[in-house]
Amino acid sequence: MRNKKIVILQILLLICFNSFSQETKPIDKKSWYVPDYVKTQFAGNIGLFSVGVGYKLFDDVLYTELLYGFVPEWASRADNIHLITIKNTFPLYRKKINQNWTLVPIAGLTTTLDIGTNSFTTLPSKYPEGYYVPTAVHFTVYGGVLMHKKMNNSKTFSGVDFYLEAGTVETYLWYALTTKEVDLLDVMSISVGVNFHF
Repeated sequence: MRNKKIVILQILLLICFNSFSQETKPIDKKSWYVPDYVKTQFAGNIGLFSVGVGYKLFDDVLYTELLYGFVPEWASRADNIHLITIKNTFPLYRKKINQNWTLVPIAGLTTTLDIGTNSFTTLPSKYPEGYYVPTAVHFTVYGGVLMHKKMNNSKTFSGVDFYLEAGTVETYLWYALTTKEVDLLDVMSISVGVNFHF
């Protein structure tokens, strides 16, 4: 009788252990500050080269990025330029080309702060009041196209974006619209970049 109780107890423990071990543990959501992707960009009024991190917000309606941009002396023909940019990209729609590739027209705007010595946020005292507007903060508008590729076999990245953009800085756009000497094409710049999604 005692042996029968021990066998029944062992069977019950085995069943309980198996049922608990097969329970799936929910995967924790990543912390809000962990980026969805990293990026690098060439040109585009936010540095000759820029790198940063990005976040996909509101069910991928908005991509917001924090970037550091750099323009070396040889390109600026002055001092090195260091820039911090918040870039906001809106995917306009998504056109699936095949199982792995998606075409995405994009539009967006940036806010860029020059943190070097080439600009100012408040007018230096040597200039009369209202003589210049602050030169350290700029806004850029742009549009372009992005190609997203799913990376099913990669252990590090879930996908990669290749994009091409055309844009301009707000002051350049103002001159192009208000003067006949500056053409709209003269103030446009082209940029290319890559996003690596986690």
